[in-house]
Amino acid sequence: MRIILATKSERRKELFKKICKEFEVIESNFDEDKVEEKEPVRYAIFCAIGKAKDVGEKNPDAIVIGADTVVYLNGEIIGKPKNYEEAKEILKKISGTKHKVITGIAIYKKDENKLLTDYEISYVKFKELGEEEIEEYLKTGDFLDKAGAYGIQNIGDKFVETFEGDFDNIVGLPVEKLKRLLDRFLSIEISIEIYDFAFPNNWGIGRYNNLVIFVPNGIVGDKVKIMVSKELKNYSFGEIIEIEKKSEFRVNPECEHFGLCGGCSLQNLVYEKQLDFKKQYFLNCLKKIGGFGEIEVSDFVQSPAIFYYRNKMEFAFGIDNEKIVVGLRERNLPYKKYRKQVIQLKRCLIFSKEIEKIFPIVNDFFNSTELKPYDPFTKKGVLRHLVVKESKNKNEMMLIIVTKSGIDVNLSKLIDLLVKQSKEIKSIYWVENDQISDVVAYEKKNLLYGQPYIEEILNGLTFILYPDTFFQPNTKCAEILYKKIFENINEGSKIVGLYCGTGPIEIFVSKKAKQVIGVDWDVSNINTANENCKINDIKNCNFFAERVEHFLNKKDILNDFDYIIVDPPRGGLSSKIIKKISKNRIPNIIYVSCNPSTLARDLKEFKVNGYSIKKIYLFDFFPHTSHLESLTFLEYL
Repeated sequence: MRIILATKSERRKELFKKICKEFEVIESNFDEDKVEEKEPVRYAIFCAIGKAKDVGEKNPDAIVIGADTVVYLNGEIIGKPKNYEEAKEILKKISGTKHKVITGIAIYKKDENKLLTDYEISYVKFKELGEEEIEEYLKTGDFLDKAGAYGIQNIGDKFVETFEGDFDNIVGLPVEKLKRLLDRFLSIEISIEIYDFAFPNNWGIGRYNNLVIFVPNGIVGDKVKIMVSKELKNYSFGEIIEIEKKSEFRVNPECEHFGLCGGCSLQNLVYEKQLDFKKQYFLNCLKKIGGFGEIEVSDFVQSPAIFYYRNKMEFAFGIDNEKIVVGLRERNLPYKKYRKQVIQLKRCLIFSKEIEKIFPIVNDFFNSTELKPYDPFTKKGVLRHLVVKESKNKNEMMLIIVTKSGIDVNLSKLIDLLVKQSKEIKSIYWVENDQISDVVAYEKKNLLYGQPYIEEILNGLTFILYPDTFFQPNTKCAEILYKKIFENINEGSKIVGLYCGTGPIEIFVSKKAKQVIGVDWDVSNINTANENCKINDIKNCNFFAERVEHFLNKKDILNDFDYIIVDPPRGGLSSKIIKKISKNRIPNIIYVSCNPSTLARDLKEFKVNGYSIKKIYLFDFFPHTSHLESLTFLEYL
């Protein structure tokens, strides 16, 4: 198949060699000066189409690629200078400015009447340029045939202070974007039926000529036209072009951001079917990983609310159209490079209605400052996260602004605006976090407003929540889970809670128990657990700040205890801990898990050590996502 690059640019030829070894070069006669479009992205795409079609008309059997790059500054499209004097005026104009570099790309095949377009935007900040610097550069002649009268690959640090985005795009051709567009152009379009669902990735599954194809956003029962966008040895990925026949299980998502942000991925699937898939995934893990046969689930508890159920969200700061925005990272798709871009949110249906008041205030305030969002790739910028906690039963809210350390901005105006707008806000923190990874770390906490914690109430018990306090993210569902534990333990029992956190389960069951011990490695968790005991006048709970491994090493520490409750992180329990627990032969183990695969692995080992499954309950803590919580009761035989 013939591929033609419609250009006279040597730099575009060299860049295109990165993705295509054999191609022809034919210069287009398209006249960019006759284009009247004033919007820069549309202008660049229009010119790219014009170049591709001009060459494509004479070569109908070939795939023709056109591209056009412009600089955009203060409402003006700046193209290529026609002469020395015009280049000099352009460089004076962009001196000391931050401007956009926009490249439109078009792929055209005349005999198939097929056209695909896209664009890339990068940002370049120029230093203040002196007259002599400009004159010296222009003498090289490098400005010819270059948008903005410069080639970044040649001027480098001499003119450029910083840049953001795709460097190849600034040179003249966004290679990564073009490769994806060309792959899409060359890909096969086929129609398949979605017959199954892949958890926990939430991909539909179809087949074509015995090849398995995973289709993000595909719903069981859909008939879809897809583009096979990424082919691997044993399977492929498909991108939906058109839904030819909708599944009976497909529903319109409530949120306008669905499919873009990574907050949830199942809003287009009817809720009852979400539960079916989660249960089947859980049982498959027990069977395939744990080696269990038929296991009966005693109950699958639905979330009391399927929207506005979360009590905590970690939003990120990002850039959209040169403006600071707050939102969530983009959804990670298998056929698209993950750039961790932030999708601006107007609302978040899985969290709180109150956030709709908060987002605009935070956006406007930080856009009035010189602060920049933190980029996880370049490690530049200081604004990291906006963490928001909300007590669902007491209607109190905590805001946590997370930045790199050392920022010099007065946040008092922001605090005044937020508190005036939302009566729920009882606490505002500024947290300084200098970790390289894109995580919220509470390295240094600064209380800016209100009380140091907010309170939540479960079954008449009060729990305090600090910025770094872990609490089950679905309050209403957690209350049901804790009640299930309470109902299934005997009066007057002695109970040990491992990975107890701030002690909600241990305190919850204390009124039925004779003695309760909680163990967690985090000193701040244990301090909060003790505060929770004091607030609720609990006398029979003792909490220890110690690693679980060290605690279990103590001789006779678990003598005469009736229950161990374990609520480990997603990684589950180590084999060493399982053996230490089993060695004590405590009659009952209660295992709270958020990860079916590690639970299945651990249950298999408990079985080897003499324990059997008595009951399993499932809880939908996370509607519209693939996650679920489980509660397993084990007894020693």
